[in-house]
Amino acid sequence: MATIFDIAKKAGVSITTVSRALNGYSDVNENTRQMIVQIAEDLNYYPNAAARSLQGKKTNTIAFAPLLNDHQEAEPFFKEFTGVLALASFRHDLSLLVTLVGKNRNLEEIYRELAGTGRVDGIILADIKPQDERIPLLQSLKMPFVAFGRSLDYERLNYPFVDVDGKAGVAKVVAYLHETGHRRIAYLAEPFTLAYARDRYDGYRQGLETAGLTEDPHLLGQNLQNEESVATVLRPMMELPEDKRPTAIIAGNDYLALHVLEMLPKFGFSPGKGENQVAVTGFDDLPFASFLQPALTTLRQPITSTCTVLLDLLVALIKNQDEPASLLTPGPGTTLVGPKQVLLQPELIVRASA
Repeated sequence: MATIFDIAKKAGVSITTVSRALNGYSDVNENTRQMIVQIAEDLNYYPNAAARSLQGKKTNTIAFAPLLNDHQEAEPFFKEFTGVLALASFRHDLSLLVTLVGKNRNLEEIYRELAGTGRVDGIILADIKPQDERIPLLQSLKMPFVAFGRSLDYERLNYPFVDVDGKAGVAKVVAYLHETGHRRIAYLAEPFTLAYARDRYDGYRQGLETAGLTEDPHLLGQNLQNEESVATVLRPMMELPEDKRPTAIIAGNDYLALHVLEMLPKFGFSPGKGENQVAVTGFDDLPFASFLQPALTTLRQPITSTCTVLLDLLVALIKNQDEPASLLTPGPGTTLVGPKQVLLQPELIVRASA
């Protein structure tokens, strides 16, 4: 790999001249600058990101930092999300560094390292906790960041975020099921260690209240992350007397819903609406949802819009700009809940499972 010393040797100038020419300083003769740039291109030279940062330049690299250890079943969603985010970053001429936080590493150490080494210009946080220590930490480090999600204290901390309104989305599902005749609606919840899981459960409770239905603890499964945990709560639900058994089940994500679809026949039921059938819905609309038999009714997260707005906000923060132009006139399904705080609506996709 070529270095700045190789360029200086070939150009017959000092490394200081090469550095100043490549970084656009005006005190370098234009002919010399063009010669140095051409040599750099010929040698496939790329300046070191950390060195550029130390010189006050940008690395044109951002970090994406989810906490996947906290939610095994959501991992497929983040695989798709990361791919879309990478494409959105490319359109901004940014490189994407994905940092997966392991259980054995100190969170503060990781983010202090990212902020202190100059490896990245900004960070996109994900898997926001109800009280998330990363947010005040990055604020104290003066590191540009945008969160994908909201903590419970987002109004007090006043940080930039983009969130999908899980509460409104699940409430919409309850309303739909109620309108189609269901009165015993169960809910399978992810661990409440993540803020979005709480929002979705709150939407379930709100939907029941709006429909005039009472929450039944026998129709609630909590802290579900895998097939085994779903089986543990689904069996007693489906063994309830007919007048107490759920006629519909809302799962907190598509993978939990997939486990329900696979298990129902073991208890003598099938997905749908009819005799010995149970309506099943999910959340996310992962690629497999439409190919299941029956196809899964679910809430579609606006992944492309989410990634676009996250990048627009982060770039504006990095460049010390005001609200990005894309948010000055927000479109349908987009709500500004505060400065650089955006709430997007999920879309109910009705398929054969409900």
